[in-house]
Amino acid sequence: MRGHRKTGKIALLVWAGLVFVGLLVTWRISMNDLARLAVHPWLLTSFQILAFGFALAWVAILIDAWRLGNPPGLNRKHRLIMVGATLGLAIIVTTPFVVAARYAEAAHDLVVRMFPSGDVAAASDGRLNMLLLGMDSGDNRYGGRPDSIHVVSVDVLTGEPALISLPRNLEKARFASGTPAAEEFPRGFSGEGDRSDYLLNATWTYGTENPELFDGSSPGATAVKQAVQGSLGIDIHYYAAIDLQGFRDLVDALGGLTIDVHEELPIGEQGRVLEPGVQTLDGYHALWYARSRESTSDYDRMARQMCVLGAFLDQADPRTVLTNFVELADASAEMVTTDIPREDLSNLVDLALEAKDHDVASLQFVPPLIVPADPDFDLIAEETSELLHGNRDVAGGEPPDGPESSEAAETSGDTDADGEGDGEESPAEGAADESDDGGENHDPGQAMENGEPVGISSACSFG
Repeated sequence: MRGHRKTGKIALLVWAGLVFVGLLVTWRISMNDLARLAVHPWLLTSFQILAFGFALAWVAILIDAWRLGNPPGLNRKHRLIMVGATLGLAIIVTTPFVVAARYAEAAHDLVVRMFPSGDVAAASDGRLNMLLLGMDSGDNRYGGRPDSIHVVSVDVLTGEPALISLPRNLEKARFASGTPAAEEFPRGFSGEGDRSDYLLNATWTYGTENPELFDGSSPGATAVKQAVQGSLGIDIHYYAAIDLQGFRDLVDALGGLTIDVHEELPIGEQGRVLEPGVQTLDGYHALWYARSRESTSDYDRMARQMCVLGAFLDQADPRTVLTNFVELADASAEMVTTDIPREDLSNLVDLALEAKDHDVASLQFVPPLIVPADPDFDLIAEETSELLHGNRDVAGGEPPDGPESSEAAETSGDTDADGEGDGEESPAEGAADESDDGGENHDPGQAMENGEPVGISSACSFG
């Protein structure tokens, strides 16, 4: 019996030590520190094994204690009470370890499944630039072209973030110099045939069909990266393509996005609308809000998409992410593809946490700042450089004087980004199935207020 008492004392001391360590971690280690630790696969695997080991050890100790109680010598009622008490204690003491192991398993699977192993990119001119693509994967969409194209740039020293938005119908995109695609299209991405085959978002399809020109595991993504890099005049270090059909799950896993909608927005074919005002949008309504072009234009939608991205940056804090981590991990693994190497995740977590302490400067390349059908790439590079390295705050989307003729605006209007007619999608599927061929006859001027592009603040606000 003495040996068993010694085992019990050791178990109690270990349990007390774990409780002490847990309290110490809660007191001294911030959520930010935990987020940094949660991106190391080897550490997550070790933690998972350790947690399961403690859980099994406790079960063994409780079973041994039950055995020492000499169950055969008890009457049936007392045996049942002992069995119930042992099972109850086993559940109580093992649940924290099992939950911790489940979180570690989810984090490990997410890191390994989503992020490939590869070389870490070095910042360019003190900034790290990541391309964000919203992929429209509906059944009636052709070629999986990006539905939205944005660049997030973060200063690696200060953490100051900037968000640049490009129209998907931008024509004559310039591929990065020195690439095979730049040699193939020295005058920009253009050619004979349907104009829709030479829009910015069509570079994904072109890359997929011509993989010999684009290195990487995803030729389509590489093609868009090179086109955005050459058009903006900056390096694009990583990309992340988000499946818009899975966007709902991500928002729901986050617990919704709180957005102050500034104007009424139709969200379906039955006359339903998204009312103005502060509200928490679930995934279904957030997707409608980000993608709907009903009664508005592509440029209005770009502004709303930038607002949704801003809401994510603002509201996806470490505490919220960790609270909903398993659901977020499951949703993210299914809807995001990226070339961000897992070796760089710890640095990117630090950078993201620093960026949350700053306001997001933004720039949208829409009329009248540019004419998407005939863009001034020198102006685009100049505006991009001034946003990222200049002293002027461009947040809110106020551009300098640019081409403002109504004829130019008409030329740069909503072009068929997919090369096909209107598609129908049930609102129950959660996406506003817009026509991409301008079938709604939207005037690009609808995207402007007093002759200036709509910015984040005029589309909505969040927080």
